Amino acid sequence: MNFEELIESRDKRQTNKVRMPLGFFYKRLIDEKYSNFVEFHDELTDNILFSDCVKKDSEQTATIGDKHQLRFLPNVGEGEQQGVFAVAVEPGNYLTLEQLLNDNPAVVARKDFIDNTIGDLARLLVTLNERGIRQLCLAPSNVLVRKNDNGVRLLLHGSFYERLGLNAEIYEGLEQYVAPEVLRGEPSTDGSDVYALARLIEYLYASSGMPFELKQPVGKALSDDPARRYPSVDAFLKAISQRKATFRSALMGAAAIIVALILAGLFFGLTPNTEQVEFVKPVEEPISDDLIDEGFNPATELGAAADSATIANAIKDYQMKDSDKIDERKIREFEAKGEQIFRKQYAKEAERILSGVYNADKMGGGQKSFEAASDKAMQQLVEKQIELGEHSSLSKEKSQRIASEIIEHITERKKAEMGEKQKYGVQK
Repeated sequence: MNFEELIESRDKRQTNKVRMPLGFFYKRLIDEKYSNFVEFHDELTDNILFSDCVKKDSEQTATIGDKHQLRFLPNVGEGEQQGVFAVAVEPGNYLTLEQLLNDNPAVVARKDFIDNTIGDLARLLVTLNERGIRQLCLAPSNVLVRKNDNGVRLLLHGSFYERLGLNAEIYEGLEQYVAPEVLRGEPSTDGSDVYALARLIEYLYASSGMPFELKQPVGKALSDDPARRYPSVDAFLKAISQRKATFRSALMGAAAIIVALILAGLFFGLTPNTEQVEFVKPVEEPISDDLIDEGFNPATELGAAADSATIANAIKDYQMKDSDKIDERKIREFEAKGEQIFRKQYAKEAERILSGVYNADKMGGGQKSFEAASDKAMQQLVEKQIELGEHSSLSKEKSQRIASEIIEHITERKKAEMGEKQKYGVQK
């Protein structure tokens, strides 16, 4: 008995059946071990073509080497009952994605969970489509996850059952996750899986809001007309990657322009000048806590040790609850706290990074040395902005705006300090 089987065998409770499009997924305790089964719906097993569909699905699945594809064997009845009424699924501790998110909604906030889920499913769909196999439905109740690592798994492929002519009955209650042409009984295409994947992405981001860079490709993938969608899951995946890269480049480019202008102004502003000009020291304007709504005490609301990750998880966890019970005021308080923490953390990091550029050594080393140090600082500032913004559950636009304010504030202060100390031809 391996470790996983040991853990399962210690839990003697009967596992409830979970409804999937083709049947009920459940576990049965046999000889002190749990075995996974799918028991098919009666209305399907009554169709004389159904058993043949299951057998072909099982044969094709056995040749797929991707670990995210579960294998299964048909259970054939004896005597007069020769049809396939259930399948035995390979060993493992599995639950549906729907169950996982209902039991632990905060899992979506874990680093890379959504990206890994989408990426793993997309790559498996590409492999399946290359063999002429299509999943057709990626509803949360039709996607399994391994309990110990939340790795996604697929089981039973919709395209094998199209010839039954029962798609409307099979996907009853899950219509929103299935391409319109499939529900109409028309032949599926690779674009049908593009639609299904886009619907799952939409579901995963339902509580936290879909990132801006995903909205355009997901919107195109959800076109009712298959001809207007991406022709394949691979093309859809590449479009998402390109969109993310473009958005990140634009974000870094904008930040680079802002930082470069500030750095250039600081460098040339501190370069020795023969003209005698009057220097007026700017008034110090430290970043204060009153930049957020008053009356919100993080120590009492979220605990004294709350950090940006805690805030992000709290927001996502709270938003995953019943939408009818969500208090918008509470959400705004969480977001305000996230912004406050981002400001404090980013100000600290920006102070550290910029201090490595604006000092006597760097300023006295010539323009080339100063520019090299400035480029490095710019890259670090952008990386910190993205990292801390994600942890604080801020949008990229908002974190960029706040970061720019903080950078400008710190550089102006350092310019004044350097002017006071070094007096590069400047009189007070």
